[in-house]
Amino acid sequence: MNFMKVFDLLDDKTRPKAPPVPGATLAHRITGRKLAMIHEMHIVALDETRAMMDMVGAGEIAAGELAEHIDSLELLKNYRAFGNLCGRECQFLDFHHRAEDEEFFPVLHANGDEGMKRVVERLGDEHRIIGQILDELSANVALILAQPGPDTFSVTKTTFDVLYKVIRSHFSYEQAELEEALGFYRIPL
Repeated sequence: MNFMKVFDLLDDKTRPKAPPVPGATLAHRITGRKLAMIHEMHIVALDETRAMMDMVGAGEIAAGELAEHIDSLELLKNYRAFGNLCGRECQFLDFHHRAEDEEFFPVLHANGDEGMKRVVERLGDEHRIIGQILDELSANVALILAQPGPDTFSVTKTTFDVLYKVIRSHFSYEQAELEEALGFYRIPL
C-alpha cells in the first residue's frame, strides 16, 4: 500500500465541502450529530488496540497476543465475512460503512445538490481506501501470528498507525459535512 497516496487523499484542502442544506434546522443538526456517537464507539476500540500495541512495544505482552486481539476486532471479521470493511471492531465498522454506502449515500446523492454529491462520492472513495488499509492490516495480523517478532510487529504497528490516523480524519470530515443532511433527509442512524 502506498501510504503517501492515502494521506494525499485525506488532505482537507482536497476534500469537497457540503453546502448548507436549505431549510435545515437545529433539530436536523442534532439528529445528524448521532453519527459522532457511533464513530466514538469505533475510536474507543481503536484506542484499546493502540494501548495494546504500546504494551507490546514496551515488552509487557507478546506480539502474538496483540495479533489475536487485532484478529478479533469486529472491523476485520466483517471485512472477511462480507468483503467490505473490517474483527469485533471490524464487524461494526463494516456494518457502519456498508450502511452509509448502501443506504445513506444514495439518499444524499439523489436529494442533495452538486456539492453534496461531490462530498458523498469523496466519502465513498475514502471508504474504499479504508478497506484497503484493513486488508493490509489483516495480512499483517496473519503474518505476525505465523512469525511473531519485532519485524512483523513493526510492520503491523505502522499499518495500524495509518489506519488510526485515516479513520480519525475520515470520521471528522464525515461528521462535519453530513451533519445537516442526515437529519434533514431523515436518514435513520
